[in-house]
Order: sequence, then structure tokens, then C-alpha cells
Amino acid sequence: MDSRPEWYERAAKGPFEKGGFTAEHAENVLRTIREGKPRRARERLGSPYVKTAVAACIALTVAGLGWAAADGSLLSYRGMGNVFSTASGAVKEADMKKTADKALQDLLGISLPFEGAERVKNERLMRYTYREGDNIAYFWINTETGAMMKAKVTSSLKPDQSVRKLSDGARAVMATMGYKGDFAYSASRNVDYDAAKDEKIEVRTVFRAVDAWVEIINGDIEMMSFEPDVGTLDSAITEEGIKALKFMNKNRTNLTVTGAYRSINGTIDLLTLRFGGEAYVTMDPRSRVIYGVTDTALFDGKSDSAKVQAERDKKLLEVSEQQIRSATEGLLPSTYSPKLKDYQLKKNPKAPGVATFTHSGWPDIEVSYNLSGKVWRFEISPAVAEK
Repeated sequence: MDSRPEWYERAAKGPFEKGGFTAEHAENVLRTIREGKPRRARERLGSPYVKTAVAACIALTVAGLGWAAADGSLLSYRGMGNVFSTASGAVKEADMKKTADKALQDLLGISLPFEGAERVKNERLMRYTYREGDNIAYFWINTETGAMMKAKVTSSLKPDQSVRKLSDGARAVMATMGYKGDFAYSASRNVDYDAAKDEKIEVRTVFRAVDAWVEIINGDIEMMSFEPDVGTLDSAITEEGIKALKFMNKNRTNLTVTGAYRSINGTIDLLTLRFGGEAYVTMDPRSRVIYGVTDTALFDGKSDSAKVQAERDKKLLEVSEQQIRSATEGLLPSTYSPKLKDYQLKKNPKAPGVATFTHSGWPDIEVSYNLSGKVWRFEISPAVAEK
């Protein structure tokens, strides 16, 4: 992908700070899961329109493919009543091992070498460990009931039949939205379950490709990002992007869309159009509400001289609040511009030329401006933009 401004990646992540759609973001997701990411279902943000549109787009396609519950048995484990429970009383170690073996196969879909078992001190639990290279699985079995009480699994997966239905389904869903890549992915699966806290086991499968990233939980797409083919973009979307870009910079001549990037995260659906390598427009592809515009042609640059740069930073911090407000108000969608007067504005002393508009309960609006006070980038936080 071409070089993108920092806000572009933040927009792609949507409301989940630990999410992301690059290889680095994917690794952060896996790391977060391993270190104890909250397991409760995430709160869905967004307007009824966006909620319905995004859910319908994915759900209808998945239903048509018949693959949403491809992992079948993965969806049946619930709290203390999971399928690994046995009759109460003393449980033989051989039976507990069988329970752990079954959990490994059912949750991961592959086998790993058994490394050993260890009784947990001061608890009625036996921990079973399976490991091969970086692939590792732990299962804690109650020594009195035989029930699986905890599970932690992190493993890479081969693109074989065990994940083929999920990957084929993900590819088909993205194809309905313009994706034409070959989806040459690497796959991983993760589980972090505690019967004392979780109603059911969440099996998280992640597919990563150069031009796409998909996360699936228990057979349902949780989030995805991909590069749609420019030729599949609706002309109304392209025209809206051009209009927004020209509104920011009336002198811009390069108005050819050279790339696109779409991300869906829960109810947040964003499409970013790339114009050359220097301008970007992000919008909701259905409502065509603009959430961000960047035109680096308006950026007046940095200096290699520390002295000159220090003087420049000083002047940027001296640009008046009224200048920034006026320039921003003229660029925002009508949904937000009338509210700007009620926002507080704070310049960033650590990043001269960047300022943020904030209001409790409303979306943050971050802008970048040049020495003349002209805004060359604005971003409306998609996390709460539909509230």
C-alpha cells in the first residue's frame, strides 16, 4: 500500500483501539488476546441506519453461503455447562487428559504435541499443556467435576479444510463489496476462556493477507478490511470524494482515484479513497457522510534545520483559535459544522499544527493546519460519530 497519513490507520481501526488492519495491528490483536483482552461482547455504536445496513450486508451474504456456523461444536460451550463436564466426584487423570485432548481438537481443529500436566497449587485444577514451536494451548480441568474451567490457545493454522469454509466465506463477503484479490492469507486461531467470567467460549480466527484482514469470532465476521478494486466503486461515491477534496483545495488538479481501502468494524463502515499518493477522503460508503479529508499539497512542510523548525512550530502555536475554527467549520459536513461553536479547541503543544475539538458525548474532531491557518486535514472520530 502507498504511504498513508497517521489518521488513515486510526480511521481504519474504528472504535476499537486494540484493533487494526495491518500485520502489525494483527499482532497487537493477538497479543491483547493473550494478555487478557475483555471477553464480553462489545457494545455496538452507531445509528440504527448504519447498524441495520452493515449487519444486513454481512448477514445476508453469510446466510446465503451457509457457512456462519461452520465450526459447529465451537458454539456450544457455555460456562459451567460446557460439553466437557463429567459426573461430579473424583475424576481420573486419564479422563481429564481426554477432556483436554478433545478441547484441543474441537477448539483448534488441529493436534499439538502434549507437553505435560501440572496440578495448580491451592486450586482444584489440573493444567494440561500442548506446544509446538510458537503454537501453544493450555487447558485447566476441574479435578472434582472433570469440567474444563479455563482455556488459552494461540496457534497458526494451515490453509486447509479446517479453515477453508471460513476463509472462502470471508472472501465471498469481501467480493460483494469490490474485493478482487486472491486472498493469499496466513491464519491464526485464539481462545481465552474462563468459565467464571464468560458465558461461552469465543474462538477467534484471524486471516491476514497483503490486501485484506478478517477477524471471525465463532463463525461470525467481527471486523474486516480490504482494498476494493477501484473499478467497482460507485460513481456517486467517487464524485462525493472529489467534491469533498475540491472543497478543501479548490486548486487541486489531480482528481483521479488511484486506490481504495474499506474497513468494517462492528457497526462502523468506512471507505477511504486515495488520490495519487497525497490526498485521501474517508466516508461512510452508504450514507456518503464524510468523516475525513487530507490533502498534503496544502501542508507547508518541515525544515531540516532545528532552529528554523523551532521558529515554525512557534508560529503554528500562535495561529489564532478563531482562524482554526473558521477554517474547520467551512469544511465539515452539515451534520457537524453547526455544533462546532459548542466544542472546546485545544492545540497540541507536542505536535504544533495539530488541534482537537472536543465535546462530552460528541465525536472528537482533529485537524491539521498550516502557518496561514488553513486546514489541510480533518478527521471525525468514527467511534462516536453516529451518536
